[in-house]
Amino acid sequence: MKITTHMVLVIAILLAAQDPAFTDESSSHRDKENAFFRTIRANQEDSYITLGGGLGNIDDLIFEALVAPYFLLRTSDNARLGATISSPILVRMYNEYSFPVRTPSYMPQVSFYYQTSGRSDENVSYLFLTLAHHSNGQDDPFFNEDGSINRQSGDFSTNYVEFGAFFNRQLIPIFNTSEYFSTSLEYHVDIGRSPELNERYSFIRWHNSIRIFRFPASWTNLRFEKTPRVQTRLETTWLFGDFNDASFFDIKERLNISFTIAYRPEFLSDVSLFFNMYTGEDYYNMHFDRRLNVFRVGLQAYGFR
Repeated sequence: MKITTHMVLVIAILLAAQDPAFTDESSSHRDKENAFFRTIRANQEDSYITLGGGLGNIDDLIFEALVAPYFLLRTSDNARLGATISSPILVRMYNEYSFPVRTPSYMPQVSFYYQTSGRSDENVSYLFLTLAHHSNGQDDPFFNEDGSINRQSGDFSTNYVEFGAFFNRQLIPIFNTSEYFSTSLEYHVDIGRSPELNERYSFIRWHNSIRIFRFPASWTNLRFEKTPRVQTRLETTWLFGDFNDASFFDIKERLNISFTIAYRPEFLSDVSLFFNMYTGEDYYNMHFDRRLNVFRVGLQAYGFR
């Protein structure tokens, strides 16, 4: 009963995070939205919940869930400047006695966007700057008495700045797809950072992403639908800096790769089924020192319209 209650609560929050009240826009207003702000929405993280932990070397989980609501700020429909405020929370419920949720990741952030090219009705490009915090809300020692990392209650905290470019191009119009590309550099500043992360954690990270939305045809109205049916996303991250005695070209230690395919059935408007393969550094706060190789499935909420 306890598992069911927790999962229902997470799914409810996940769906509510995509509600217009959270994104500060009504659906009818979004239909009139220009390409710049549609592209900003495409840059946001999608909330999700996995079914179990998945196949691979991840812990035995009931689920992993990301709840990522965001607020879009703008002065007018045709503005070239925009901003978002978001407060993603990542949790893992362990398949253990009492089904604990240990040290969730709290990742509040604010992002600023400046449109550099394109008109309101065509492909656009923009630069973005993100100020973010990542912690687990704990205050116990970083290490256990035996010298191992205290995964259950150790204090994890870091702050970073991310600067990059994001743009969309319709490469294959006949297939009615929209392709979005981004590249960015993430730098963790030495302010409010757990000192134990030195030489163990990468403070400079290079992110790249390609995201493809596929819009289905409505044969009855002879037009394409405005809500994507299939979403494909490939993301890579290269970890720079001195950590774990990794050499500069050590792909096994420095390269993170994530590939996701999400499908939204016709009878659902806000939820899709996703499949994800991930290999790389564990992104769950105090678990950063291990490498994951995992395949999982779950439910994902579409924040993009």
